[in-house]
Amino acid sequence: MLTLYRLEDGALKRRDPNADCLADDLWIDMIAPTKEEETAVEAALGVEIPTREEMREIETSAQLYKSGDSLVMTVRVLTRQAPLGPALADATFILTPRHLVTVRYLDSTPFRTFATRVDQGTDVPTDPEAILLGILTAIVGRVADVLEEVKDGLDTLSRSVFSQGGEQSPSIIDADLQNALKRIGRSGDLASRVRESLHSLARTVSFLKAAEKATPIAPEIKLTLNTLNGDIQSLLDYNLYLAQTTQFLLDSTLGLINIQQNAIIKIFSVAAVIFLPPTLIASIYGMNFKHMPELDLVFGYPGALCLMVISAILPYWYFRRRGWL
Repeated sequence: MLTLYRLEDGALKRRDPNADCLADDLWIDMIAPTKEEETAVEAALGVEIPTREEMREIETSAQLYKSGDSLVMTVRVLTRQAPLGPALADATFILTPRHLVTVRYLDSTPFRTFATRVDQGTDVPTDPEAILLGILTAIVGRVADVLEEVKDGLDTLSRSVFSQGGEQSPSIIDADLQNALKRIGRSGDLASRVRESLHSLARTVSFLKAAEKATPIAPEIKLTLNTLNGDIQSLLDYNLYLAQTTQFLLDSTLGLINIQQNAIIKIFSVAAVIFLPPTLIASIYGMNFKHMPELDLVFGYPGALCLMVISAILPYWYFRRRGWL
């Protein structure tokens, strides 16, 4: 699908995607483009659209390079549209002197946010560089929002983990800790994806700054690049702090689970020690006494069987009630 934006009366306007004259458009946004759409854009702008497989390559030389008078940059963007939760999606920016082409195969919040601001006239970029920086700024802002969500989640988890105990049974505490362990894992996974996205953004901004040194740029563009670079570095530092917090919570939760399990094992060990002396005496003598009144009772044998069953059920019931099983 193509979304086309053209500069009209000093403002960026969305236009009919079926219209021709792609060369007159300032921003061409391609979402899961077809082969025909790729061919049309390549013919109109004289650029080469990378394939989805090429966008997935992890080498820096494949993500950031210059092709003719075009700069090609692939950024890893967070998206929540993946079937297994938040994931990273590749978005490629092709910057030419007169156009910006964006290629992506999953929709993401930063692009929608920037497009909405353009449609509402809140953000009015008038050149390809300004559009590119506007989108990158939206991506960085979205990353900051996600980090805030991770921080709030970790704060809630911290209160939950360290408030365990009181009148709760061991089984409930153990279930809560295991649930907390899963949530900590999800938070750590999300933080690692954020870190990968931030590193991708940092490389892209550095590439842009190096490329812009060869050509004069507007002061506001240079200022925006420097601001973006500073924001990304501060978010990387904050992400490192969250990673350390996640590791601390993980270690603490595992430690509490071990303490809980050790307490239960201790109870079973004490019970085994208590019943060991009677068992030893019974083993030595074998209960082979001449005068055992129970042997003459009519219901002695069934009674012994019932006593054996009860002696097995009672400890099981007690341990379940205490939450040890």
